[in-house]
Amino acid sequence: MKYLRPGLAVGSGALLALCFPPFNLGWIVWGWMWILLPLLWTSRSEKKRRAGFGIGFLSGLGFWLINLKWIWTVTGLGAVTMALYLAIYFGIFGAFAANSANPWRKEVKVATDIPARFREMWRSLGYAAMLGGWWCGMEWIRGWMLTGFGWNGLGVAFHNNLIMAQNAEFVGVYGLSFLPVFFSAVAVQVGRRFYLQAKEQSVKLLHWDFATAMLVIMGSFTVGSVRFSHAGSGEKIEAKVLLAQQNIPQTAGKVEWPREEILGGFTDLVSGALADLDAQTHEDLKATSAEGSETTVLIRKPDWVIWPEATLVDRFFTLEDGSRVPETMTLSDLLDDIREMGDFTFIAGANEVEGYVEGRYVHRVEHGRYWNSMITLDSERNLETYRKHHLVIFGELIPDVLYLRELYAKVAGVPFIDSFSSGESHEPLDLKVGEETVQAIPSICFEDTVGRLTRKSVRADPQVIVNITNDGWFKQSEGAAQHFANARFRCIELRRPMVRCANSGVGGVISVTGSTLDPFTREDRRLVDDSESHFTRGTLFASVWIPCESGFTLYALWGDWFAVVGLALSFLAGIALRLRKS
Repeated sequence: MKYLRPGLAVGSGALLALCFPPFNLGWIVWGWMWILLPLLWTSRSEKKRRAGFGIGFLSGLGFWLINLKWIWTVTGLGAVTMALYLAIYFGIFGAFAANSANPWRKEVKVATDIPARFREMWRSLGYAAMLGGWWCGMEWIRGWMLTGFGWNGLGVAFHNNLIMAQNAEFVGVYGLSFLPVFFSAVAVQVGRRFYLQAKEQSVKLLHWDFATAMLVIMGSFTVGSVRFSHAGSGEKIEAKVLLAQQNIPQTAGKVEWPREEILGGFTDLVSGALADLDAQTHEDLKATSAEGSETTVLIRKPDWVIWPEATLVDRFFTLEDGSRVPETMTLSDLLDDIREMGDFTFIAGANEVEGYVEGRYVHRVEHGRYWNSMITLDSERNLETYRKHHLVIFGELIPDVLYLRELYAKVAGVPFIDSFSSGESHEPLDLKVGEETVQAIPSICFEDTVGRLTRKSVRADPQVIVNITNDGWFKQSEGAAQHFANARFRCIELRRPMVRCANSGVGGVISVTGSTLDPFTREDRRLVDDSESHFTRGTLFASVWIPCESGFTLYALWGDWFAVVGLALSFLAGIALRLRKS
């Protein structure tokens, strides 16, 4: 019995981990807290806040050790350290639930008359709302504290339930987490009430707080259904994209293929795909001509060709006047070759460094800045870049703290060469679609999991989110699938479609509802092989439908307002309850 409560706490977190890839049992999000909340509310310790923190921390540890096991492919120590840190937020929730937001701390008699049942209902709903608001606030803080890691909040469990997920347009993915916490808190209180009523042989089937919670869920489902049917239903611009993926094997600090094989491989993929598209168009023309019909023939020609993050290998020097010069003739010749392939905009990942001209040569500025960038090169050779903002600690930067670089070298087996600099501009990039121009909301790697960042680039013009990433460091783990599950919510929050190109991850096109299905052909627009695996080498030619008038969602305007307000109100309610008790 000594280890029963800690074991149940760990088990509740392990149960939550089943909501996310590779398990994808999202319905469990509605019930995992039925184990955790009774543990928090029934502590016999006099120091309830400390006991609640411990139970919550163990639950978080059970969750994160399973949920982040993909980090083990790079570093076991890093995975454990990350799990220990993230479990603290579960612990803070546990401390709040066990003390300030504990409806069982004071013994309350079972209500019998109508006025008492109303008070009972409001009391139950009040505590449930406090807990829901506090949980949303903890996820919000986790999303920016120490650069932030908002990965796999409860709302992301709805990644395969796109009806409920549509509410992220109003409250963001953090706000979606309110629903399962609110419902669970009400359900657990009602369950205890049933038990007490059964003991007194006065069971009542109708519990108004439970009925209210169900109405909230039904209302959210109804709103989600309407938005899923109507979001992005206006006039659209069709952009055709060609994504290339090589599935290049990597280990910490090292790409396993030589640069010639990387660049040559991508070039061959694109040239082969363009030739196939051209051949298909000619076949359709011949068939139509032979039939003598006037059927319209679809010309298969991409508007954009996209390569993943950091695939150009060689760098660009960025000079004082803002111009950019390829570091090597190899890179310059490659760009020339790509431009000769067709009339499209080329998008790829590259690194930029500060440079200066001395005589006939360009040199890197000593201790100059260094950026992880996305470049766009149109048919007229106009080159634009976006520089990554949200840098990954130990992946792209290491703070200047004693021994951290030495620790990285011991864990990864290679020295950390240089930290990237963070980008400054949030301006979208212009992309051509035939004679029209749309805007790209650029994001690199995990930036498509950070809603507060992508919303800064939202404008009134037709827009599409373009993400280039490289999940190859985590080999064939569930990390890439979890990354994709988180990214889908940016499309719903902002009502902008997304194009994702990954080296080894989930590449494809996502609509404004978070779906990968083409709204007209119903074809799945993911780059996968015949076995539905995204760990593959190949190309994807697909259409992305960009709304001409997207407008601004509530989330685009106000961001994570729901989580912030929920946290503030829960905090104030907790103080009010403590003052009332004293």
